[in-house]
Amino acid sequence: MRTRETFLALTTELEGDHREFLRLMEQNSRAWRRIREGAGDPIDWGAPGFTLHSVYGILENYFLRVSRFFENHLPRERWHKALVDQMALEIPQVRPALLRDDSLKRLALELLSFRRRIRNLYGEDLDPRTTSDVQAAAEEFARRFPAAHAVFIGKLRTLAEGL
Repeated sequence: MRTRETFLALTTELEGDHREFLRLMEQNSRAWRRIREGAGDPIDWGAPGFTLHSVYGILENYFLRVSRFFENHLPRERWHKALVDQMALEIPQVRPALLRDDSLKRLALELLSFRRRIRNLYGEDLDPRTTSDVQAAAEEFARRFPAAHAVFIGKLRTLAEGL
C-alpha cells in the first residue's frame, strides 16, 4: 500500500539516484575531455565507454524504482526496452510520466543500446564514431533530464500530500 511516507521514501531514493547520475556524468565529462584533447588509444576510449555504461546503469535503477513502486509489470523478454517505454507513459490516477518528451525517451534508448553493445564487445575495441554519437546523446540527455526529474519529483510530492 502506498502511503505519504512511502512516496516520500521513493522521492528520497530517486533524488539519490539523480545525484549519482550527475556524479557519473561529471566523470564522463572528464573522460571525454581527454578524447577531445587527442587521446586515441583504445584504452582511452574505454573510459568514456565505461562511464556511459555506468550512467545508463543508474538510470535503469531509477526507472526500476519507479516501476516497482507503481507495480508496473515488465515482460520477461525485452524488459529493458519495456522499462524505458514505461517511463514515457502517464498512467492516469496512478503516476505521471517521467520521460514526457519522446526525444528524451529516444536518448534513453540510445544509452540502453550502447550499454548492450559494450557488454557484448568480447575482444573488440569501441568504435570511435559510435561512441562519439552516444556521447552526444548522453550529453543531451544530461542537459534535459534534471528538468524532467524535477517535474516528476514535484508531481510525486503532490501525490504524497494528497494521501
